[in-house]
Parts: sequence; structure tokens; C-alpha cells
Amino acid sequence: MSKSRSRPFPWLFLLLVILPTVLATVYYYRYASDQYVSEAHFIIQGSSAPKMDFLGALTGLPGAGGATSDAMIIRDYILSADFIKDIEPELDVRAHYSNLAIDPYARLPTEASQEDLLEYWQTMIDIEHDLTSGISTVTMTAFDPETGKKLVALALKQSEMLVNKLSASLRTDALQIAEKEVLSAETEVNSLREQLTAFRQQQDVLDPASQANARIEREETARLTRLSELQTQLSQAEAELAQVSAFMQPETMRVKTAQSKVNSLRQQMNKEQAKSVAQSRGKSTEVAGQLAQYTELQSRLGFAEQLYKSKQAALEQARLEIDRKQRYLTVTVQPNLPDEAIKPEKISGILTVLLLSFLFWGIGSLSVAAIRDHVGWV
Repeated sequence: MSKSRSRPFPWLFLLLVILPTVLATVYYYRYASDQYVSEAHFIIQGSSAPKMDFLGALTGLPGAGGATSDAMIIRDYILSADFIKDIEPELDVRAHYSNLAIDPYARLPTEASQEDLLEYWQTMIDIEHDLTSGISTVTMTAFDPETGKKLVALALKQSEMLVNKLSASLRTDALQIAEKEVLSAETEVNSLREQLTAFRQQQDVLDPASQANARIEREETARLTRLSELQTQLSQAEAELAQVSAFMQPETMRVKTAQSKVNSLRQQMNKEQAKSVAQSRGKSTEVAGQLAQYTELQSRLGFAEQLYKSKQAALEQARLEIDRKQRYLTVTVQPNLPDEAIKPEKISGILTVLLLSFLFWGIGSLSVAAIRDHVGWV
């Protein structure tokens, strides 16, 4: 009767299952550093209701623009190296996560590069955005409760500063062009007003049109009065000449004197009429030139004032539009101070190691059995 073969000691099971599970248990309960999680909620709101796009109309969710895009910008910023640099005066991220009191498996290596620091930092942060409510949740993991809370508070502080900076930049860019156009229109109005004032001072008039007409009327009245006086004198001289010619010879001194007086008055009349016509033409030309220049300045000033008013209205409209697009970060849940460490998740970690160990043990057992069958082991 053959002697039964004894079962071999399960070294493979011990090596691939028991040992990793025991090591994981010892690590989690003896050496693993406690990790504290702090979180806060915030929402980015605007002065106007968000517009709904086509997809939003079908799904009932808000559009991808507006507050959602702002939340994505904040998420990218918090996950970036810029955030680590910005909060460095208040909290040294590298110093906290590379503290030698932290277990080697969980801590950041002291000689880690900037890229390694950023990659490690991104594993300690979780930022989620709810499209339905628009609320964002920021979660920070640290190795003591106070640092975790401070990290979340700094994230909210820097995010609010970023939102305000973006809003200010939008306001500056949008208003800069409108303000330049208003300033240019105002400068043109002031320049034309100065030109009009200088013209009035140069001509010593307030209203060239009315005052020119009044001056022409006065001068015309004076000329007519002078001509009327000469005409009266001429009529009297002609009457006197006719009277003396009736009973005296033309060669007599009295007739010649009367005739000379008549001729002299006629010459004065002709000269005065010619002078009146020449002065009237000259004055008319001068006044016409002044009126044309004055009218042109007034027309240009009126157009410039209308343009200035329209630019002011456009500037006010731009300001209203910017106010409508203004964004505000509102904290709905303040950062909490964790009471207990919830990381690492010890039970789930040990179970994960156990399941993976069973998987490797199963693969190893099948491999050993296949090798034995291949070489003819019994």
C-alpha cells in the first residue's frame, strides 16, 4: 500500500497574501500619518440672470458661460503653481507637506522639483462644480486640522481676489475705448468754443449777424440823409438859378455864381452816390465773409456738441452693461475645522491590498501549477 503524500506548506499564499495584508495593516494602524480634510462651498453670481443656451434649454441646466466658466477659471488657478506661489507668504505648502514627521509614503520628498510639488499638490485638492445649482465645492487635505482649514480659507480669499481682478480688467478694457472717445469729443467741443469766443472778441461783437445788419442799416440811413440834404440844396440852387436867369443875362456874375453852385452840388451828389455804392459793396463783402466764418464755426460746434452727447450716452450704456456682467464670489459654506482624520481610509486600504494579494496569489498559483505540469512534477 502506497504511502500518502503530505500537503506542501502554503509558502506562496503566505508570501503573496498574508504578508502584504499584515504589512498594510501595520502601516495603516502604526505608521500612516493622519490626514485631515476641510471643505467649503462657494458660488459665483452676477448682477443679471444667466442666459440659457440651446443645450441648457433641452436639459434645464444653465449655459456653459458666465458663472460656470468663472468657476472653471478658479479651479485651474487653485490647481496651478501660481496659487502655491501667491499663498507662500502666508503658508509654505512645500514645508508643510515635506515635514519629516509625516510618514515617508505620504509626504512630499524634500528634494522634490517644482513639477513634483505641483503634481503632489493636485492630489491633495478636489474641486467640484454642480451645474444645476452653480455651487462649487473645494476640498483640501492636510496633515493637521488648522492647516487644512487655512488652506481652504486661502483658496477662497485668492479666488475672490481673482474674480474681482477679472471683473476690474473687463471694466477697464470695455470702458477705456468709450472714455477715450468721450474725451476726444469733449476736446473738440472746447476747441470750437474757444475759436468762437476768439472770433467774437476779434470782431468785438456777440452776434455778428444781427450786429452787422444793424451797422449796415445805420450807415445806409446816414448816406441817405446826406444825399437828401444835398438834393435839397441842389433843388434850392437850381430854383435860384432859374429865378436869376429869368431877368439876367447868362454872362452876368450872379448867373454864373448860381450856375457854379448848381454844378458843384451836382458833382457832390455824384461823388456821394458813387462813394455810397462802393462802401455798400465793400461792407457787404466784409459782412458776408464774417457771417460765413461765424456760421461755419456755429455749425461745427453744434455737430461736435451732438457727437459729445452721443458719446456720453454710449459711455453710460457701456457702464450699465459692465455692471450687468459684474461677478461676485459668495461663500455659502465656510471652511470647517476637522475634528478627526478621515484619511487614509484604513479599512478600504487594507481590503484593497487583500483583494490584490488574492489576485496575485491566484495568478501565481496557476503559473506554478502550469510549470509543474509542464516539467512532469507530481
